[in-house]
Amino acid sequence: MANANYFSHASAAARYAQFRPYFHPRVMERLRGFTGIARFTRALDVGCGVGLSTRALAEMVDRVDAIDNSPAMLVLAPTLPNVAYQCAAAEELPFAAASFDLVAVGLAFHWFNQDQFLREAARVLPPGGWLFIYNNVFLGSMRENPGFKQWVGEVFLAKYLTPHRRRKKLSAGYAGAFGFELAGTENLPNEVTMSRDQMVGYFLSQSNVIASVEQGSEAIDEVAAWLKQGVTPFFTETIRTMQFSTDIWYLRKRG
Repeated sequence: MANANYFSHASAAARYAQFRPYFHPRVMERLRGFTGIARFTRALDVGCGVGLSTRALAEMVDRVDAIDNSPAMLVLAPTLPNVAYQCAAAEELPFAAASFDLVAVGLAFHWFNQDQFLREAARVLPPGGWLFIYNNVFLGSMRENPGFKQWVGEVFLAKYLTPHRRRKKLSAGYAGAFGFELAGTENLPNEVTMSRDQMVGYFLSQSNVIASVEQGSEAIDEVAAWLKQGVTPFFTETIRTMQFSTDIWYLRKRG
């Protein structure tokens, strides 16, 4: 079953660029600490989107190649002196074998054909090269008001169903089938402060809303108004603390 590309529309890409949290530098610091490598020579950022992940990766790599299959997302990626972007699929990487010492995937692995991507990642890495996969999941919870989680689950997600994702467990056995050692995993709490309008914008950047707007029949202004009405009672203070969970997988290509 092929997944739709929920970020192929310019309107959805613009909301993503404006409203997604920039947590990426923290995970790059975890990568440095885990591998003991302060700076990589050449890295590939797969599913780079609007370049949030690329921006953080570029701080610790001499040369970054960044790819995404959405031209609309790539248009919004930042111009950086050590980064080259191109439109390409994760399952067919347009690079020679053993081209990179690091392949990174942020918030995108669940959209790939994972078997095909892992074969390609193994091909473009040399023995000992690192594959770094991470995700940042909104838990639907607000630190200051536990009732918000109930509204998210029973109202928002009941109206806007989460689209299909590929959720194969990235276990040692699964990684090993493609020539990788699962060297470690981490789960990190991650809190992001948001205003009411930022919270609404974040919801508008999600694939379930995109499925109803860009790929459906709802008007974005109507969805935004519905969301604003729904979240307003929880924002009795201007800023609230939203709770996320950052999951990290460190994989290394076997020799």
